[in-house]
Amino acid sequence: MIRVIRALTVLLFIISSSLSVAEIKKRPGLLAAPEKLIFCHEDQNAFPWVFAKDGKNQGLDISLLELVSDKLAIPIEFASLPWKRCLREVQDHKIHGAIAASFKAERLNMGRYPVTPKGNLDANRRLHTSSYSLYIPKTSDLGWNGETFINLDGLITIQSGFSIGDLLKKIDVDVIEFTNPVDNLRIVIEGRAAGAALHTDRVDSILMQQPKLAKKIKKYQVPILTKPYYVLLSFQLVREYPELSETIWDTIAEVRDSTEMAEIRNQFFKEN
Repeated sequence: MIRVIRALTVLLFIISSSLSVAEIKKRPGLLAAPEKLIFCHEDQNAFPWVFAKDGKNQGLDISLLELVSDKLAIPIEFASLPWKRCLREVQDHKIHGAIAASFKAERLNMGRYPVTPKGNLDANRRLHTSSYSLYIPKTSDLGWNGETFINLDGLITIQSGFSIGDLLKKIDVDVIEFTNPVDNLRIVIEGRAAGAALHTDRVDSILMQQPKLAKKIKKYQVPILTKPYYVLLSFQLVREYPELSETIWDTIAEVRDSTEMAEIRNQFFKEN
């Protein structure tokens, strides 16, 4: 009789749950989880990771996280926000995570990065790797030697709130910030800044799409910085669903290096 009662209890639990039997099998270890996850990303085009096309946001990070969503059997909703607001919403526990956050010490007060068992930042569970490059006028002799600028006379412009600013300030470079990378490029052309330190993939895409800018701007071939980017999870999510949080980061790494994601990347670059 006890066995029958236990069996009925389990059955009622499954029926009352919003998960189908197939979803239950898909979710690792029946992890406790919210009904859906909400992740925010910057509202500026960040090709190839997140960008607007045909009226909706897409990109390699979106595709990767959609695969993560399928594997965890948890819907992920994406919110497009100004970057500083995105981070603030995560810090205030209004959103579960921020997509593509590089490491900044000040962000340790905003949310949680994936870490190793010893507490070190775990780059193996990154979302992707990207670089910053120097963009200068065609006639400029400004350069970068891997540690500092060569022939710098003036300001360097960056996107507002982006981590490259920390590096530039450490080497005593004066910066001017704008939200839109096109504005950064324009003030370089106008002579208001000596160069722009911007995300390489994003700006290379902009220059391909805007030949008038490309005629006046060139990229210095030595990258300023190459670094990993993560999904920064809210403290509340990690506190309430610790196993799920670790599984999200684990699954990101698994999907990122999978054959399926490699095929998606190959097809993406053929179409874009």
